[in-house]
Amino acid sequence: MIALAKAATEEEMRTAADYYASLKPKPWLRIVETDTVPTTFVGPGNMRFATTDGKKEPIGQRIIELPEDAEKAELRDGHSGFVAWVPTGSIAKGEELATTGGDHVVNGKIVKGKTVACGICHGPQLKGLGNVPALAGRSPIYLVRQLYDFKHGARTGKEIALMVPVVVGLTQDDMLNLAAYISSRTP
Repeated sequence: MIALAKAATEEEMRTAADYYASLKPKPWLRIVETDTVPTTFVGPGNMRFATTDGKKEPIGQRIIELPEDAEKAELRDGHSGFVAWVPTGSIAKGEELATTGGDHVVNGKIVKGKTVACGICHGPQLKGLGNVPALAGRSPIYLVRQLYDFKHGARTGKEIALMVPVVVGLTQDDMLNLAAYISSRTP
């Protein structure tokens, strides 16, 4: 790429920049609340796929993330997005926790929740602030894994240490709900 860039004229670079700037981003991930999900299997490349028999099963307290187009995903085609099924009601529960930290009013007094509002550090739209990463639109499975790893000490470092008190009071259901909400936000 360096050799190509050095060989390009100003006009060619301007044309390429205009072209790429005109492309409209497509969402890569679609979040769907549901009570049932397709039955699945782990296929090539350790990717999960829906069975072709049309059978469904209860989602329970899980996130099931599958490619929108199994054939394209198997071929690693970058144009096949994903759908993540989350339990019904999890987005609203996650929004409540993400926006308030669980703080609530009892007898006219604010009672501290189990965490802090995500937007305090990650920005009001969860699109990041400074060196604090963007969260909006990320894979919910990825987000749950990160929260779990923060809580259980699998991730370390000085920036990571800031997340430990944030996650210490979260249950796995809280993590799932937060992930459902955060993933449903526009990146």
